[in-house]
Amino acid sequence: MVFIQITEQLKSLSNLLLLLNDKQYNQKIAFLGNASIGGHTRHIIELLKCATDGYHTGTVDYLNRGRDLAIERDKSFAMQELSLVVEQIIQSDKQMNLVIECCEENALNDVTTTYFREIVYNAEHAIHHLALIRVALREMQLEIVGDDFGMAYSTIKYLATQHKTQN
Repeated sequence: MVFIQITEQLKSLSNLLLLLNDKQYNQKIAFLGNASIGGHTRHIIELLKCATDGYHTGTVDYLNRGRDLAIERDKSFAMQELSLVVEQIIQSDKQMNLVIECCEENALNDVTTTYFREIVYNAEHAIHHLALIRVALREMQLEIVGDDFGMAYSTIKYLATQHKTQN
């Protein structure tokens, strides 16, 4: 069940990428600090890869992740990477270590987490970046995603109950 939300989000991102041309994928968006849809896509993929790669090592390290600019620049490559992540994401739960940034000398450099907790984190993180992608689409005047693209599932459910009570 923990994988349903993230899988649906990745599917909606992949469907969006099919609709974009390369120029739109790479367009710098002023309201997003000149980031592109490609940049947000790369970021979503890379954090998920940290979780799936960390599953095998027992340690999730978002801080020292690789930053593959090919994902950001090449829409086709990004779609391949999305497919790979979807294939690798479903694993059983297990305890893991999460590397954290410390500001004090001799402080702990990791905390205990679980794989499922990191997938939940990634689902929330992806929603945030999908919402930013939605801002990019609005700036480009592209109305090509549904109303719930980049919206938290709790908000979608809440709005649905509000709609029912108003009717």
